[in-house]
Amino acid sequence: MKKLILFIFTIIISSHIIAQDKIHKKNGQIVKAKVIEVGTSEIKYKIFNDAESPIYVLDRDNVTKIEYENGKIEKFTPSLTDPELYEGQLRRAIKIDFLGPMLGYSQITYEKSTGVGKAYEITLGIIGAGKNQVINNYFSNDFRFKKRNQFGLAAAIGYKFNKFPDFLFGRTKFKHIMQGAYVKPIIYAGNYSENRVIYKQNEPPALVRRNTSFGALQIELGKQTVYANKFVFDYYIGFGYGFDNKKQDRDDNDYSYSDNTSAYNYINARAGRSPGFSVTYGAKIGMLLKDEKKKPVEEEKQLH
Repeated sequence: MKKLILFIFTIIISSHIIAQDKIHKKNGQIVKAKVIEVGTSEIKYKIFNDAESPIYVLDRDNVTKIEYENGKIEKFTPSLTDPELYEGQLRRAIKIDFLGPMLGYSQITYEKSTGVGKAYEITLGIIGAGKNQVINNYFSNDFRFKKRNQFGLAAAIGYKFNKFPDFLFGRTKFKHIMQGAYVKPIIYAGNYSENRVIYKQNEPPALVRRNTSFGALQIELGKQTVYANKFVFDYYIGFGYGFDNKKQDRDDNDYSYSDNTSAYNYINARAGRSPGFSVTYGAKIGMLLKDEKKKPVEEEKQLH
């Protein structure tokens, strides 16, 4: 009888010793603990078998798995690529280029996330919706100022590949599916008209109305930050290959001032003769859009 009681007592003590959670860290360390909470970014626990233990906090990114006392094992995938991390986040945005109007145009961009680290953008631009650019021309020791009166349309479509950083504010990390540094292949196309200065031998400069079509294939590098799942800030710079139909050479002593070696096409700038090196840059601010609410299954059945 004494042996049976001792055996049962030993089993109880052994099960108490075994009944502990084990937190496996990426550095190989195993923490014997009592897990209190597993959040989206943190794991809270107490030291095992210490009733007066304070609550400790581990970054979820530093944990590979937890072995619970009941035998259940919870594994953690890299959190930045885990779609569940971004549940409930808005995935569409409308942005405006707030630098554009100062340069003579306006752009509005629609962005939609297609998954973790991926999104597409569609941009529409109005050339002329902004500051009316000035043409400086010189004749007979006299500077004259004319307006370009530019007007036209442009469009662009691109696909973003994001790298997700930890956005640290104080000691709190914020992650959003539409946030991070990115690489974006993009195509631009547009058409506009504007006044240009024409020079002829022994004659004053004259204004003519010229039409320009342009396009560009580029790679843009940028970074987008999301604030409070409501607002976005995006800045970028791009390089690539641009082309347009602006005049490049003098034709019967008739040529456009400043069009001889490069071209400023508002949405992008081209260096050298067309086709040539193309550059874009900008900064955009915007807001996230609420997703369309899906109808409940029962409601859909009633409609059918």
